[in-house]
Amino acid sequence: MQIFLNMEEAKRSLIGLARDLRGITFAFSNKTSYMMLFDWIYQSYIPMFQRAVELWYHDPAVTTPILKLFTELAQNRSQRLQFDISSPNGILLFREISKVIVCYGSRILTVGDIPKDRIYQMKLKGISVCLSMLKAALCGNYVNFGVFRLYGDGALDDALSMFVKLLLSIPQSDLMDYPKLSQNYYGLVECLAQDHMSFISNLEPQVLLYVLSSVSEGFTALDTMVCTGCCATIDSIITYLFRRFVNKRKQIPNQVPDGEAFLSLLELRPEILQQMLSTVLNIVMFEDCRNQWSMSRPLLGLILLNEEYFNKLRSSIISNQPVEKQESMANCFQNLMDGVERSLLAKNRDRFTQNLSVFRRDINDSLKAPSSSPPTEMTNYG
Repeated sequence: MQIFLNMEEAKRSLIGLARDLRGITFAFSNKTSYMMLFDWIYQSYIPMFQRAVELWYHDPAVTTPILKLFTELAQNRSQRLQFDISSPNGILLFREISKVIVCYGSRILTVGDIPKDRIYQMKLKGISVCLSMLKAALCGNYVNFGVFRLYGDGALDDALSMFVKLLLSIPQSDLMDYPKLSQNYYGLVECLAQDHMSFISNLEPQVLLYVLSSVSEGFTALDTMVCTGCCATIDSIITYLFRRFVNKRKQIPNQVPDGEAFLSLLELRPEILQQMLSTVLNIVMFEDCRNQWSMSRPLLGLILLNEEYFNKLRSSIISNQPVEKQESMANCFQNLMDGVERSLLAKNRDRFTQNLSVFRRDINDSLKAPSSSPPTEMTNYG
């Protein structure tokens, strides 16, 4: 009984300490104060919090405040994490973040038979905070991640591997059902697509399909931030693919380049990108598109990578219009690609974005005009 009481007292103390330190960390928004805090907390408290996660991983009342503290430590708010050139603190901080993610993730995955009404509180909330923590660390610009692989340090690979394991434990429907989980997941994937495409391109096929499918679903999310993030993610992936396909003929014979499995998968499953093209084009043409600029960025790459499919889709849309509107619709599509070259250079992207604005306006005007027969739905060739 006494041991139980002592344990509960220890939990309460840890929870209070984690919350207090998180508040202090949030308040320290400049380099000097943050460095003082980090030097103090690194040796004295971080090992203790990691040990607490090991012991009480199944108790969200304990783990959530600790995970949120580490997330706050990883936030480069107001550029406060500007370590000196000779300081190892950035790498040390990421190592500890990686440790706590792996520590919590490897243990929470062993917890089974959680009731549906408690799944978020017991499991998904902690995973969501871990995703937020990892995203903050990867996007903080205070760590040169090439150093880890160069010197055989597994901190980065361990954290990314745990992300994959946690992701596969979450039903895809749950990603959209829980807003905070959704925002943290899509934010992390956007960061990975922007700065760590080598990781994404080397994922196992089932993981890659999960990511692409979830991002495609995010196009239609009610949360504008999620939708915009998905556009940026696909834009980064499409840009990577376009460059790889263009340069594929220049590869050295008998050499298997990085990410070749990714290209092979998409060549075997072209309907993945085709479905994305159809979805984005449908949103731009027929729905209330609240982030048209964001939609335009991946759309150009999707068109260039799927020109034959785009031509079929265009013909289908035109033929499904009333006869008196078909010529107008054909002109809209012709003007969409007017002056657009087969490249993803910034100038060419901007030209396409301008054309898309005119295209959407003309399409809306055409659809609003009276006709003798209603148009039918877009045909999907995926």
